[in-house]
Amino acid sequence: MPREKDRDWDDNLYSKIDHYNLVENLEQCLQCGKCTGNCPVAAITPSYNPRVIVNDILAGSSVRLLDSEEIWRCFWCANCYRLCPVDIHYPLLMMQLRYMALENGYGLKYVLPINKFTFRALEKGLTFVPGKRGVEKIMRLRTSIGVEPWPQVSEKAIREYRAIFEQTGAKAWMENIQNMTEKPVRFSYLEGRMANEYTKGNNTPGTDRQSAG
Repeated sequence: MPREKDRDWDDNLYSKIDHYNLVENLEQCLQCGKCTGNCPVAAITPSYNPRVIVNDILAGSSVRLLDSEEIWRCFWCANCYRLCPVDIHYPLLMMQLRYMALENGYGLKYVLPINKFTFRALEKGLTFVPGKRGVEKIMRLRTSIGVEPWPQVSEKAIREYRAIFEQTGAKAWMENIQNMTEKPVRFSYLEGRMANEYTKGNNTPGTDRQSAG
């Protein structure tokens, strides 16, 4: 693992990530490890460790966090938040961390495929329309229960939907990342792990729970 340099650290990282002030009590973290010990993702991905991620945010380890593959493994089950003795809302922290990573060009592969559904909704009011056979099946089912064959979205509703995205800046944000050049992510927390058998010629996390501490 390359030696980290001074520029890889940011004393204001916490405030930059928690841009919306959604997790104002992060410094109260006891480092007890309940978040990690009860995390289903940590159970199958040895290098994913919420406790360590919290510690790195407070310490300001910006590079290791932003290009991390691990931050995209969380699926927001909120088990960590439910068990945290000081009520740190880790899922909201992770959400904001992902936003910051995206704005720096990392993790685009996880978001760009979803963008197309939102852009479609801005035009038609529906995020997904199946193929011909799917449409026909839906129309038959809707007709059989006595409702209109296909859901009609009014022009007024589409205008209001579009206005929400434009006025909140969501549309501009999506368009911006759409045109960004993607930077590669890596299992940055797998590298340098002491006594980890998975680091020996294998960068894919295994399923041994003993390696997740």
